[in-house]
Amino acid sequence: MTLHQLKIFECVVKHRNITRASVALHISQPSVSQQLKLLEEEFGTKFLIRLNQGVELTLEGEEFFNSIRPLLTEAENLEKRFKSSPKANDTAPLIVGGSRNVSVKTLPRLLMALKERHPSLNFILETDRSPAIEKRLLASEFEIALITNPSHRGDIVYEPYEEMQLVAFCLPTNPLARKKLTLKELVECPLVLRGGGRLEKVLMNLGYRLNVALRCEASLSVKEAVRMGMGVGILYESAVATRVAQGNLWLINVPELKQMGIQSFIIFDKRKPLAPMAQEFLQILHEKRDSQLDVNDRRVQIVSPRSLSVH
Repeated sequence: MTLHQLKIFECVVKHRNITRASVALHISQPSVSQQLKLLEEEFGTKFLIRLNQGVELTLEGEEFFNSIRPLLTEAENLEKRFKSSPKANDTAPLIVGGSRNVSVKTLPRLLMALKERHPSLNFILETDRSPAIEKRLLASEFEIALITNPSHRGDIVYEPYEEMQLVAFCLPTNPLARKKLTLKELVECPLVLRGGGRLEKVLMNLGYRLNVALRCEASLSVKEAVRMGMGVGILYESAVATRVAQGNLWLINVPELKQMGIQSFIIFDKRKPLAPMAQEFLQILHEKRDSQLDVNDRRVQIVSPRSLSVH
């Protein structure tokens, strides 16, 4: 039980609605629901009943609320008496963790969205492998991160963000640029891959023998090697989108590769609340994710069997 959870609980009781409480607290609705869930799990008691129009207290919830009200009043008095203004933490940079494949394009774009809301805010983006990011998160090196290879630890919250699609690419002058390849034909080409990546292991487990011309540490090196004509590159689509749009690289049509994407996850420590700026960044992640889901839904509707049927 934390003071942050008790304040969330108080606000939900006041508004009798989780959505309105999340607006009042400037916290995302999933975060409010998550903190309520943790509070109920800690006490092993159901405090709230979810209704179509909001929530209402159970008998145990009403008794719990009456018991914590003096604590919340005293906490408010202490804050008014001893809290300095402005806080030193208000000028501290927001530190965000990210696995390597989301730190090239995805996270910088998301951080820029937060920068537009808070022009004076500074950021630090810490990049590492997903397991290392999880460990550093639990060690409080940062509060929130985006990864692609989760370990599903019990003390971390994992929220799906987006599915990242793998693409094969080459120079526009390469004869393969306008061909459709099977996965078997692709792995027989000279490949430029990012070393230590998940893809190589997956392909080997499927029984393919890869013709690897070069393994690179960074995605940028993969693109440069392909640009120099060393072979066919394979990366996540977001990493090559700009160069493809500029016409410097060309995507190769490999239908089987599209089924080998990977899911990215928002992660944060479930044992403690997020600081206000991390909460706002989480809200931006939710907004971007939900807007992308809306776009995908519209695409599905456009190509649905009904829309393609002939009358």
